[in-house]
Amino acid sequence: MNMKKAPDLSEALLMRGKKPMQSADPSGLAVLPLSEIAMVLTLDQLRPNPDNPRTSRNSRYEDIKASIRTRGLDSIPKVTRDPDGDDVYIFSDGGNTRYQILCELWQETGENRFYRVHTIFKPWPGRLQCVIGHLAENEVRGDLAYIEKALGIHKARGIWEEQLNRSVSLREFSELLNNKGYPIHASSISRMEDTLKFLYPYLPDLLQSGLSRAQVMPLLALRSAAEKTWSQHYIAVESSMTFDEVFKAACLTFNSPDVYSLEMFRDELIGALLNALPHPSLNYDRWLIELDPKEQQRRELYGEPLPPPPMPAPATEAPPVVPPGPVPTHIPPHRDGTVPVTGLRAGALTGQSMKPEPACDTPSTSHVPSMPSGIGRPSLSDGDDSRIYPRTESQPDLYGGPAVLSGEIGSTENLSGMNLFSALGESADEDPVRVSSVAFAATGLEPVNDIWHIPALQDDIEHLQDMAYRLAFELAEAMGDKNGICEDKHPGAAGYAASSGSIDAFVLFLNGMAGHVSNTPFNMFAFCLNFFGSAAKNDTPVLADVHVVKMMRLFRVLRRLRELQREGAKGGPNDEDI
Repeated sequence: MNMKKAPDLSEALLMRGKKPMQSADPSGLAVLPLSEIAMVLTLDQLRPNPDNPRTSRNSRYEDIKASIRTRGLDSIPKVTRDPDGDDVYIFSDGGNTRYQILCELWQETGENRFYRVHTIFKPWPGRLQCVIGHLAENEVRGDLAYIEKALGIHKARGIWEEQLNRSVSLREFSELLNNKGYPIHASSISRMEDTLKFLYPYLPDLLQSGLSRAQVMPLLALRSAAEKTWSQHYIAVESSMTFDEVFKAACLTFNSPDVYSLEMFRDELIGALLNALPHPSLNYDRWLIELDPKEQQRRELYGEPLPPPPMPAPATEAPPVVPPGPVPTHIPPHRDGTVPVTGLRAGALTGQSMKPEPACDTPSTSHVPSMPSGIGRPSLSDGDDSRIYPRTESQPDLYGGPAVLSGEIGSTENLSGMNLFSALGESADEDPVRVSSVAFAATGLEPVNDIWHIPALQDDIEHLQDMAYRLAFELAEAMGDKNGICEDKHPGAAGYAASSGSIDAFVLFLNGMAGHVSNTPFNMFAFCLNFFGSAAKNDTPVLADVHVVKMMRLFRVLRRLRELQREGAKGGPNDEDI
């Protein structure tokens, strides 16, 4: 009896020209295999996965193409088919790049080995598992851009929420991905959601160019710190713009990898914030401190800084307080007619005017001015209560006369018709708080209130380089060559350098201050006239007073910067420099 051998299903599926065998249900509808099975599919039967998170070209595309052209596919891709979708097979766990390469090679060569593809079919796992499978497969190779990864995870979360018909928390979604073989923390998902919400709408080209996670995190931190400071001061100042509008305006200039740098973006954002929120306490330096990541870390560790103490109210002169008890009504003059040398003149107590006789050879010291409070003795702020309880004592007369009363009567600010301002030749009504003599230069990119003082929070190489660059840029701009200065932030730099091709004498001078040698000579005499002008009748200096002050500030900043750089080269501060 001839017995027919049962056909080997695997061999039948691998035969050329054969289609995968499918079982049928009693109704006659085609049913896909219920377990993984090998298949040979043509390019016409395959399609890329529409939920593939990769949207950009693989950076190793040409290398992979050369390898497939020479050796064929080293790994067999896995495919599946959506029962409710089209009658085609899609890739379930990566393989979209290889499919695109096979299509190109088939069109270029016409070789059949590129047209028929060995695959492994797996039952339909669902859209969510397909997206997770693509993410996991790309994570192993590490060639998926950060924004593509964020978009893929966001899509997976949306698919799951659609299946559950409810919102899903980040922690719940993180647990799902961990159980599906793609471990990721909830905080990382939160950062990706923030990237898609706050950065991707305004910087799509920059993010799609391959901006890494390490580059995205400082941008998010910068935006968060700026929004926090904005919300704290927004109520006190009327502004026609919202923070999102200000941030969007700053982003539009940097939506390209060719022009973007974090430092330039921060400066542009601060400039936009200064224009939109003109708060009196928010100048450029204050914004720099608020947006400094080191300051944010310090606040996380030690809390918010204490608010500045309130300005003291102007002191008002209190009426004299006369101590209780009998008060002498007359202090006799000395025999030469002068008032005894005490802390109190007779006329001030009795209201009587003394008429001294012509002075003799003994010099009079009655015109020695009294010293105001705070000079040579504690002031009221140091605990002095003489305003309420005056200090008095009885002193014997040096020339044998009766004892006299000495000390302070009444307020320490009532100084017997003499105070500190009159001693200095100034009005007593003048405000003792002096305005800085260079306050007129507190404007522009780098406002200058003091030429020499450097705040402690900015006394480091990075901040000083930023200050030097802004000062040099303003000076070059004042001389009509704002493109002559570019930023230079390597460790030993001055923060700026002359742009290539600049021949302006002033820019070459600034470049020399930065330590760069130039072979282009310039006229020193004409250069000096920029600062001082000449003695000619109608001549004036080119640089205004504001820029002269900023030049002097640049000298100070560069001196301190070079000092810190020398200390860093030595491995620490030098005792001789302290």
